[in-house]
Amino acid sequence: MRRAGLILGGLALAGCPSLGAYQCERDGDCNREGVAGRCLGDAACAYPETAGRCESGWARSPNAAESPGACIDAEPPATSGSTTDTPTSSVGSTSTDPSSTADPASSSASGSGGSSPCDSAEVVIDTGTFSPAAGLSDYVLWLPLDEWTKGRARLASGEYGLQITDANGAVLPYERADQFDDTPALWLKLPTFAAADTLPLTFTFVPDLEPPDATEVWSAGFLGVWHLDDAPMGLDGDITSNAAVPEEPGVLLGTMAPEQHVQGQLGSATAFDGDDDVVEIAASFQGQLTAYSISAWARIDTKDVDSRGSFFQRLNGDFFYPRCWHNSDSGETLFCQHAVDGQISGTSSGEALPIGEFFHLSLVRDPETAETTVYFNGDPRGTMTSPAGGTLDSDKPPYPFEIGHGEWGTLTGLMDEVRVSGAVHSPQRVRADFRSQAGALQVAEFGPLEPTACPD
Repeated sequence: MRRAGLILGGLALAGCPSLGAYQCERDGDCNREGVAGRCLGDAACAYPETAGRCESGWARSPNAAESPGACIDAEPPATSGSTTDTPTSSVGSTSTDPSSTADPASSSASGSGGSSPCDSAEVVIDTGTFSPAAGLSDYVLWLPLDEWTKGRARLASGEYGLQITDANGAVLPYERADQFDDTPALWLKLPTFAAADTLPLTFTFVPDLEPPDATEVWSAGFLGVWHLDDAPMGLDGDITSNAAVPEEPGVLLGTMAPEQHVQGQLGSATAFDGDDDVVEIAASFQGQLTAYSISAWARIDTKDVDSRGSFFQRLNGDFFYPRCWHNSDSGETLFCQHAVDGQISGTSSGEALPIGEFFHLSLVRDPETAETTVYFNGDPRGTMTSPAGGTLDSDKPPYPFEIGHGEWGTLTGLMDEVRVSGAVHSPQRVRADFRSQAGALQVAEFGPLEPTACPD
């Protein structure tokens, strides 16, 4: 029988009047030296009793917190689901302990889970930690499950899928994005919320449930999302997946090696060698962008100004522009440029970039105001003005969008979570991305897992 933790997110396991060191949540948790057992309503296991003293042939585990070794008064069910049987108060007695009863409707599975049990927990998201002053719609939240022992164990086992619903019962799309140590994390599209809302969600774990379509997470305006978490194989032509548009991945050039798959800001990231590495994308949006928002996490790993490198270039298919790089000529700042109707504009973040630390950069172009804003760690730091519009004005076909490379060479450092959207992201959304992905505590509460009917 496995030893399980008694506390989840600061809340004791519900329905257990006396908790001991050994607990169960379903029949599969009860296995003593290869002998399958049953999980009772008070989280204690029962096992086959072979001495003949129990009429039913079943007794509570010797490690049970209440009545260890007591007989169970009913035969086990034929399936592997949780049971509603109650233990007797003493050996051979037929009286029952009401504290160990359970609701049959909630402890045996139905629907897509078959005969295996489903369970669910309430998870409360505190949007005030990352968006205290403005509500957002279609916001995609980075949600690591590090602090949720039982929830992450469900996903890590590979035996359970996950359905997430909001307070109105609507199913929310998500993308699973394991961290560098394989701890499960999620990209979760939240329902529309007002400033500083708390969002109660229900997480239901269902055996063998297929994951949702991840592209639905990014359906609100995203033209490309490269998590940069695919491990290079050391061959030119390796790809890094595009979560928003799978048919437009990034192509890795420069013979990027497996050891360049490293710990990033959000799970795994890709390291660039300062020599010839580049992620090249022949994206359909190139040469078409009037409005755009691009964001990324980046890290510089050298003080050598000759290896400053570029974070990206050719966003809209022009020979260089739009682009951002580490500019040693302007105080080693984040410097970005774009070109509209032949007019080149540029602006600086105004302070030296950190060496060896991740920072969040964003470049947002609003064609109506004819302004392009540079953000550093969630704050606006510079604005470029130029004529309205902004599509590529060239007779040449668009050049491929490049990550980690540019006119100033290949970056010596890391890139993580590069996103391109055809929408004008608000300052509040850019700030929310930085805050939530920099480690703001989004979860106000992880509730206990409890048996539930499986969704249809």
